[in-house]
Amino acid sequence: MNALPTDPAVESRAGLLAVDADHLWHPWSPSRVSPDTVVAVSGRGCEVWDADGRRYLDAKSSGLNATLGYGCRPVIDAVNAQLSRLMTYDMGEGANVPAIRLARRVAELTGPPLTRTFFCNSGSEAMETCIRIARFYHAVLGAPRRHLVVSFENAYHGATMAAAACSAGSSPVAKEVTPAGFVTLPRPGRAADGAGALRDFLARHGDRTAAVLVEPVQSRGGHLLPDASLRAVRELCDRHGALLVLDEVTTGFGRTGRMFGYQHSGVRPDLLATSKGLTAGYMSLAAVTTTEHVFDVFDANKTKAGFVHGHTHSGHAAACAAGLAVLDVVESEGLVANAEARGAQLLAALEETRPLPYVRDVRGRGLLVSLELDGSRRAARVRAHMKDGGVLVRRTGPNVLVAPPLIVTRDETERIATALLAAVSATATPAP
Repeated sequence: MNALPTDPAVESRAGLLAVDADHLWHPWSPSRVSPDTVVAVSGRGCEVWDADGRRYLDAKSSGLNATLGYGCRPVIDAVNAQLSRLMTYDMGEGANVPAIRLARRVAELTGPPLTRTFFCNSGSEAMETCIRIARFYHAVLGAPRRHLVVSFENAYHGATMAAAACSAGSSPVAKEVTPAGFVTLPRPGRAADGAGALRDFLARHGDRTAAVLVEPVQSRGGHLLPDASLRAVRELCDRHGALLVLDEVTTGFGRTGRMFGYQHSGVRPDLLATSKGLTAGYMSLAAVTTTEHVFDVFDANKTKAGFVHGHTHSGHAAACAAGLAVLDVVESEGLVANAEARGAQLLAALEETRPLPYVRDVRGRGLLVSLELDGSRRAARVRAHMKDGGVLVRRTGPNVLVAPPLIVTRDETERIATALLAAVSATATPAP
């Protein structure tokens, strides 16, 4: 058996990975980690250090959630202060001050009609909550046959059972283990009528559809939903009585150069799911924000249904304190505008890759930028080349996804772009 982590020999990266291989089961990966796995031990700003003391510029914000980078003192102090006062209190039978204040703060940012927030723990739980609300909503209104949930190809809405059912192709056994009533349609195109597949589906099944789920920018590959298409989706939902659910788990709270991704189009959802940018990775928290109308359907039918759903840590006080502090930093430091400016800088730098025969697309909005190559093997080589050069990015299939913290500077953005251009050039041959 390998030595315990307290053994000095284990504190090296190799020693830690040996213990990891014996005891830890990683999410989203094969059963065992690879020898080049980064074992992060500390971070500051946009940089992290591994167990061997190597420094990296984290251009993927950990899991796209470290939007304020590492070591953000106002958030750390707010969490510590709340933990010293009251770590949490059962929201099923009571309330706590940070949860109350954060719900009001979110309502101020979203504006009417999005005024009511339900807190949970992760983006997956937020999407699960949206699906339950949508199905219960129609059932309470006397239309239980409205149970179909529509999402679009290449979407990722989470890892819980219903959320995963909305992520077609996420697992080779997905159809065998996921529940029924979930439909995947082709992604809306660029034209104003780019929601044609949805239009055709709702023409046939609109009276059975509970909700349509959309990411303004897909976190899996960075595909942008054109603003005109999102407006078309909103109109179709209104026409057929389906709820529009916007999954802004990744894009919410500044990532796209607006506080919320939907604000680019002027469309407002019936249900808004957020998580990653809400607490910037300092605590685990997610939010489902909805309209007073949706809330009132449940509130007016307490004896029939109410909303019997929740989690032990729903509205966790210290997590909500983190959320309040994060929003203070985002607003006081102008990070939404910085995301817009640095994203434009990055996209402009990557334009020179477009003529290359193995580059399929360059796209993005704000600090969610994707370089699509001609195969996953080439994308993996680009990612590895950048890691060797001290810059961490994410790969999803043939896409290299760049999503640094919103605090990233002009010089750091230039460093990311330079490293990516060099990696693309270095992997020009052989073919993927």
